[in-house]
Parts: sequence; structure tokens; C-alpha cells
Amino acid sequence: MSADLSIAFIDRTTGRLCRETVFADRFLDWSYNSRLGWLFTRFIASRPIVSRLYGWTQRQPWSRRRIEPFVAHMGIDCDELAQPLSSFDNFAEFFTRRIKPTCRPIDPDPCACVSPVDGKILAFQQIAPAEVIEVKRHRFTLEQLLRDRATAERFSGGSLVIIRLTLADYHHFHFPDSGIPGETPIINGSLFAGGPYARRRWVPFYKENLRAMTMFDSDHFGRIGIIEVGAFTVGSVKQCFRARHHVAKGDPKGYFEIGGSTVVLLFEPGRMVLDPDLCRNSEAGIETAVRMGERIGHATGSSGADE
Repeated sequence: MSADLSIAFIDRTTGRLCRETVFADRFLDWSYNSRLGWLFTRFIASRPIVSRLYGWTQRQPWSRRRIEPFVAHMGIDCDELAQPLSSFDNFAEFFTRRIKPTCRPIDPDPCACVSPVDGKILAFQQIAPAEVIEVKRHRFTLEQLLRDRATAERFSGGSLVIIRLTLADYHHFHFPDSGIPGETPIINGSLFAGGPYARRRWVPFYKENLRAMTMFDSDHFGRIGIIEVGAFTVGSVKQCFRARHHVAKGDPKGYFEIGGSTVVLLFEPGRMVLDPDLCRNSEAGIETAVRMGERIGHATGSSGADE
């Protein structure tokens, strides 16, 4: 069985098709593409206790030895770090590292919506009512994602943005616009991996995984649904904002603990104009690499320049 998972994406700056470095690709290939591996994943590895145990091991002092090899293998830019590499006490602490704010400038256009995270993005201008959404071997409806029929109806026919973080990414997430966030209820669930590792079977990532959901009354896009989805080895999603207090675009919202994960943005119908390059790539089934603070669209009726 081949372990080449071959995840292609577009480098937005250059327009070039690139290949993503997949950490532990042989294990993931076995876990999602062999019968025994899928049974192990479905009934053992996806249980939250497994990820919590893994997280505990990565908080031990001896896990520091993993940091430098991981940085080299994944090509992480240490010049962005807010503190020296040698200052981290364990791998989990390095994983939730902060970066220098100057490395992620926030688009200054008040009508621009920015990416809340670093990651690979899929962007869809309009989701049809009651549509079954198929994304990289994951299949779900808005009601299954949100677990609330009224909220799903509110966003039905609107825009959908999915941003997938890899292990190498900066794992803090931020607000995509200014506005007032609500509370963040948690839907407890499983912890399947979020990447497109399965070749044949559908993985119930958006239907079954742990997720945190914030309804955000933005200043320029109406209500935005912000959903952070936990994944394999992500034992928790931490929030660090005050509900019902106004925030600025780009303000910190929270962070994922160890592991890759995903952020989903939902926009009400007629409120968001996604950047055309992101939509074109997504229609072709190809993700685009974006950075936190980078524009991904603009408010309907604003003078945002289309690409």
C-alpha cells in the first residue's frame, strides 16, 4: 500500500501547484485506507481519551527533543517565532507557539473579510438549501454540522469557507471582522483526522467531531458562524475572548491544542463576496494556502477589487 497521500494545493502568492508535507503519512494511510486501520480509527483512535493521552505525552519534558527535527521536517520558519526555539519546555508548548504580529498583517480595508487562521482554504460562494456538502472525503449538511435546524436555515443559501490547518501551521485563530461575539457552546464528539487521507470511504468529520461554535454579529457581514472543529490529537479548543464585548478584526479568538484542525465560516445569504481565485480553485477541488489576516472576500456592496 502506498503512503503517498499527495495533497495538492495552490500557493496563492505564486499561483503554483504545490504538494503538502504530510506528517506521519504511513500511519495515516494505514489508519484510513486499510480495513484493520479503519476499524482501529473508528473504534479506538477517534475516541477523545486517546488524543488526551497523546497530549499528555507531548507535555512531558522529554518531548522537547522532538521540536527541532519536527521544525526541520515540516519547514517551519523560525524567524516568525515570538520567542526562541530553545525556550519551549515541551512539544505541546511549541505547538501553541505565538508568532510576531508583524508577520501576519491584517488587511486594513474595513469591508475586507480576512482569514482567521493560517491554512488551506476551500471557499464556496453559495450553498444550496438542504445541500449535502462533499469536501475531501467528508460529507455533511449544515444541520448536521450545526446540530440546530433554525441556525442551519439562517445560513442556507449563504457562503461557506473551510480552512484546514496542518501540524506545521500557526494554531491560533482570530476574528475575521470586527463585531460582537456570542457565547461558544461545545458539541462533544469524536476526533477523526481532518485531512483528505481516506481514498474510498467517507469520514464523518463534520458530523461527529468535537466542535466549538460562536455566533458572531460582525460589523460588515451580518451574522457569521465561526466553528472550530477538533481533530485527531486535538484534545481541546481553547477560547480567549470575552463574549458580548466588541472585538477588532484580527483580534485573538483562541487556539487549538496539539494536532491539526479546521475552522469553518458560515455567512448569511447575500452578505459575502468571496475572492474569485479561491472559488475557482475550490470548484476544481483544490485548496489554496492562505495566512491569517489575508483577505478572502469583501462585504456585498463594497468596492472590494475582484481579482
